[in-house]
Amino acid sequence: MTEYKRITEDLLTWFETNRRSLPWRENRTAYGTWVSETMLQQTRVTTVIPYFLRFLHLFPDIASLAGASREEIYKAWEGLGYYSRAANLQKGAKFCMEHFDGEIPGDYQKLLSIPGIGPYTAGAIASLAFGLPEPAVDGNVIRVFSRLFALFVYPQDAKARAEVTVHVKQLLPEDRAGDFNEAVMDLGASICIPGNPGCGTCPLSADCQAFLLGRQADLPLRKPKKEIPVVPYTIVILRRGGELYIRQRPDSGLLANLFEFLSYPGQVSPQEIAELLKRDFLILPEQIISISSLGGALHTFSHLKWQMEGYLVEISQDKKIPLPLLFAEKRMQGDYYPVSIAKKQAFPSALKAYTSVVFKAHS
Repeated sequence: MTEYKRITEDLLTWFETNRRSLPWRENRTAYGTWVSETMLQQTRVTTVIPYFLRFLHLFPDIASLAGASREEIYKAWEGLGYYSRAANLQKGAKFCMEHFDGEIPGDYQKLLSIPGIGPYTAGAIASLAFGLPEPAVDGNVIRVFSRLFALFVYPQDAKARAEVTVHVKQLLPEDRAGDFNEAVMDLGASICIPGNPGCGTCPLSADCQAFLLGRQADLPLRKPKKEIPVVPYTIVILRRGGELYIRQRPDSGLLANLFEFLSYPGQVSPQEIAELLKRDFLILPEQIISISSLGGALHTFSHLKWQMEGYLVEISQDKKIPLPLLFAEKRMQGDYYPVSIAKKQAFPSALKAYTSVVFKAHS
């Protein structure tokens, strides 16, 4: 038995008794595989499960996803973050409606032609849903294989993916490609974890070159982390009786298309808030009933942190208070909405500390 064949058989034998029970596995479909793999990008399995079940309840097939409004999709995605994933899912669904009669094609190259589907997701759908012998190489797989074959690579580099793909193809059994890819996923999630892997219970430790060299904790290589800049923001929640002022962010850039409250860069004092509201909204000081602190909150994005201070500003119900005229883009002008309507919109998780307060107060 060759080394490659032994590794494959040992891994599949382990998988047969250690396979995780996950909802997208119990009723395997190409659509469910696509949705789950998209949600699982940069998100933990335990977080994804309830979102996956709710998403498939709301959008059970390609046609329903393609025909839904962006607001409905974002609301279903609210809290998962990286909303571009949801937008790309709908783009891909519309593409399938136009080019593949509303079906997901069982062909790797055709899968790659769908907007939002890259090599990993195409490989996952092809192997898991259609049984095709295609590798599915993501960061977790790179971690497992960099240790298994002592590959001194950085996971972010294209060279790492290419080198690992070569090894995966040599181990991939044509008749059980889906099981093999899932087995590697489960091994990486339960045993070959980042930091200190559980080599004592690993079915591949006898063949793992990093383990034999005592270098398993060193691989894959890690680039020095860049310091994430901290950006101060002041969140201003305007409440007019039973209405809240909200606006929709631009359709590109950070948190695209999501709804938000009024905000100002920097740390703004209550006195300065009153001055800004007069400047931007023509709200006079005597129309401000109160300005209450909602406290601070920190949210970390991949490339920056928001250090926020929040304030709830109660204003007069005088309907003559105008909307701001300083925002060139119409959607950024915002409007006052009943809380029952505002809470149905998709807000970024960055504002959860404040949405939970103002929406709970009206629940």
